[in-house]
Amino acid sequence: MTYWRLSLLAPLFFVLVLGCNKGNPNAPASVKGKVKYKDNLVTAGTVTFHPSEGGAFFHCIIKPDGTYSQTDLTTGDMVVTIETDSANKDRKMPIYGGGRGKPGQGQPQQLQSPVPERAQQGGGEYVTIPKKYAKKELSNLTRKVEKGENTFDFDLTD
Repeated sequence: MTYWRLSLLAPLFFVLVLGCNKGNPNAPASVKGKVKYKDNLVTAGTVTFHPSEGGAFFHCIIKPDGTYSQTDLTTGDMVVTIETDSANKDRKMPIYGGGRGKPGQGQPQQLQSPVPERAQQGGGEYVTIPKKYAKKELSNLTRKVEKGENTFDFDLTD
């Protein structure tokens, strides 16, 4: 009698196994590539992949050789932004907090935050690129990230 019950469950087991082998559309993917501006390497900054349907975004540090890489991205259509201002040592720092100014002075004391440690990981030189590439709404850079390894090179222009 037990054999008869098992023989009824066997087809159900095979249907479940076959259904699970379709693959997960959001399975991890990896990206790598090179960033250039006007045929010159961009040697510092970040490349960020923003899922078109929202959700977590993925930062990639641009290395001194102009390359970037990242693992464990979700798959799907992405809007890509690229910024280099984090490598600009002369940039104006954001103002945080701010104490009170001395009596009689119109300006409050302004405190600057140090450059985020993550921004310095690239170690390359600052290369000025058009600001539009740093804004998700303006970059016009899109890529489809698929399961496995993806290579996306970016040749930026004005």
